[in-house]
Amino acid sequence: MEEGEGITEEQRKRAEANRAAALAKRKAILSLTEQQTTHGENHPWKLFKCRKVSPKATANFPVPKQPFISESTGPVQKSEKFRARLEICSPDSFSVSPVAVEGFEFPSEDVCFQRLGDFLSNVVPSHYTQNTGGGKACVYRLFDYHSVLRSLKNCEGIECEEIPWGTFNVIERLSHSYIAGKWIPCRPEHLPDEKVDGLIAELPKTLLNALLPFQLDGVRFGLRRGGRCLLADEMGLGKTLQAIAIAACFMKEGSILVVCPAILRHSWAEELERWFPFCLPSDIHLVFGHQDNPARLAKLPRVVVISYTMLRRLQNSMLEQEWVTLIVDESHHLHCSKKSSEKDELKVVLDVATKVKHLILLSGTPSLSR
Repeated sequence: MEEGEGITEEQRKRAEANRAAALAKRKAILSLTEQQTTHGENHPWKLFKCRKVSPKATANFPVPKQPFISESTGPVQKSEKFRARLEICSPDSFSVSPVAVEGFEFPSEDVCFQRLGDFLSNVVPSHYTQNTGGGKACVYRLFDYHSVLRSLKNCEGIECEEIPWGTFNVIERLSHSYIAGKWIPCRPEHLPDEKVDGLIAELPKTLLNALLPFQLDGVRFGLRRGGRCLLADEMGLGKTLQAIAIAACFMKEGSILVVCPAILRHSWAEELERWFPFCLPSDIHLVFGHQDNPARLAKLPRVVVISYTMLRRLQNSMLEQEWVTLIVDESHHLHCSKKSSEKDELKVVLDVATKVKHLILLSGTPSLSR
């Protein structure tokens, strides 16, 4: 069969017309290319001609500043500088470690310690240790802090990063007990060991015998500080039992408020009934909703267990009650957040905490605030 036998005359004419149009288009493109090439040879700089800019536009156009580089000295070298970071490393000592400063050349670690030794020649260091970043740090006694700080502030080429005043103030006060090897009360709410021993002796025998040695140390730690402490043992080591023991020592002073996640309310009620044999079932009150508001009761129970959410919803009536001891379980939930509900929960817990005499925080989960 011959090619084109199956097409009509009209289709053949349309195909020939399309072929002719394509050839004509190709010829036109080739002709235009030749003209542009010839024109470019006659005007080789036409593509490099810049557009004229008006003086007004030039005045408004920002001119980048070029760094001045001396031909004789070559490239500019950064000056050497480092930061001396001061950190608490034990109850009676602090460390000084060199840290790089942005925009400046950092000397070697050995050079930094040599300069620190020259500037702090009037202070005798204790020893060298490893800082939190894995680098080397020089350790000094806490009573030499102000002398070290004063010397570093007068050093040229060294920045000084101080210990926050609040942190240093607390550590300095508590360091007296560490140095003396015995507990020395340093705040109005702190209790002497004689008073602490008397409170521990009044605990129920079943509760006292159930405390392990490290748990008894935790109870003594909280009582020495007047029942205002953070128990941060790992999960499963008996923080609840320690908190109950501390709260029991101050139970004669007034009611206890336990704030915990909703899922732990029954667990807290069971532990309280177990270790407070002197409490009747009516003395331990659980709040599940508005109908359980303690304000509706004729008498405030000895212990009230409430969740974070219900404390926020009943904040007005709960703040009107007189609480002596506040126990906050899973206290790492008290952190700044973008959720408005969590901000309100944090605020109401802080409001209650400012009114109570004894505050016990429990947390086995480290958590950073935003």
